[in-house]
Amino acid sequence: MQLIDNFSQAYVNIESFITIGAFDGVHRGHQHLIRNLVREAHEKGFLAGLVTFHPHPSAVLNPSNPTLYLTTPGEKVSILERMDLDLVALLPFDEKMARTPAREFMELLCKHLNLKELWVGADFALGFRREGNIEVLKKFGREMGFVVRVVEPIYFRGEIISSTRIRKLIIMGEVREAAQLLGRYYSIAGEVVKGEGRGRLLGFPTANLEVRPERVTPADGVYVSYVRLGRDRFRGVTNVGTRPTFDGGKRLVETYILDFDGDLYGYDLVVEFVERLRPEIKFPSVKELREQIQKDVEMARKILEKEEALGGIENMLEPVYTPSTKRFEELPHTADKAIKVYGSTLEDIFVNAAYGMFSLMIEPQEIKIEVTRELEVSAFDLESLLVKWLNELLYLHETEGELYRDFEIIYLDEKSLKARVWGGKAYPTKAKVKAATYHDLEIKDVGKGYEARVVFDT
Repeated sequence: MQLIDNFSQAYVNIESFITIGAFDGVHRGHQHLIRNLVREAHEKGFLAGLVTFHPHPSAVLNPSNPTLYLTTPGEKVSILERMDLDLVALLPFDEKMARTPAREFMELLCKHLNLKELWVGADFALGFRREGNIEVLKKFGREMGFVVRVVEPIYFRGEIISSTRIRKLIIMGEVREAAQLLGRYYSIAGEVVKGEGRGRLLGFPTANLEVRPERVTPADGVYVSYVRLGRDRFRGVTNVGTRPTFDGGKRLVETYILDFDGDLYGYDLVVEFVERLRPEIKFPSVKELREQIQKDVEMARKILEKEEALGGIENMLEPVYTPSTKRFEELPHTADKAIKVYGSTLEDIFVNAAYGMFSLMIEPQEIKIEVTRELEVSAFDLESLLVKWLNELLYLHETEGELYRDFEIIYLDEKSLKARVWGGKAYPTKAKVKAATYHDLEIKDVGKGYEARVVFDT
């Protein structure tokens, strides 16, 4: 991946698909957009790129109330490096950038990054006073030779996934739900600094982190956590707060690392917040505080043992979805069942085809979520992959006695996919679907998204 901090450094010979934004947190909504951009760009022989900024634009546009960060620039780039992007431009956002006209910025993008398609959300705007809204950018595209692709937002539990939503959850201490939106545990990195030594006297020596004031910090309280030191990862219990039992003080992030004995002063640690145990409270005595910490440690061990048995947060993610106005419709057919499937991306097509297939068998709301399964499928082309995906789900239905209602595509290319599905024990109350067939099968790009037709043997 090529990292650019100034447009003048880049002259790209191959045309590129580019997305622009703050991308703070690089959450599951961002990941969905980037994965689709990368896949389509590479399938069509173009480069995949991303333009982002530091500091956050709010630090310049609203300096009295700047946005707190979910990720540092280094953390953001580290996450993006794992997403198969060809180039990332991390540009300084200053007064000059804030006053740059939208046309001028897009001319720079076309000149230096050889823009072919711009992928953005429906409410996106850039340039001085946000003059470059979607309609303006489409006008520029017609003049400069690029296409604007408007991407649907991603939803979780009925609400759009956004950095703002995640910040609010973390500030309230809801780190478990924040992890669902991020796709990973929320983490804070910092250097271990000397404290007052009270933890050691209590029998629970803590590593005190020097956390940057511009970072989002969870609500005061005690958290189950993981602690990363280099490549090693330890279990931990982390306290965020002012230690009220000792009459308070500076707000700190202090972590007791389970089953660890060593001097960490001067080292950099990463604390990953798994779950909030309780608020920080003032105890009547040091003895009662020590007893409560012991209970916290025992509870943390139980929670992390269960966490690890389930495979960690990556294997515990609940479904996200795009709010397409129509996921599928049933088509008239002489003998069997047929559906037409809609989606803004190919992932949507595979998800909505599965949703449509099971909807032929039962009303989705009748399926109680009791189990999560992962599966991998491979085939020789996209159409056969769709058929094998659906038939693999039907095989699971037959062997496990389960029906499924929620689906997430973890990975997809023209010949393979990896997916996660949610469902439970249930019996068809409508049609009995035996198999997805190749009869009249098609997947087509309709410009603003995709459509597919699938016929089922019933």
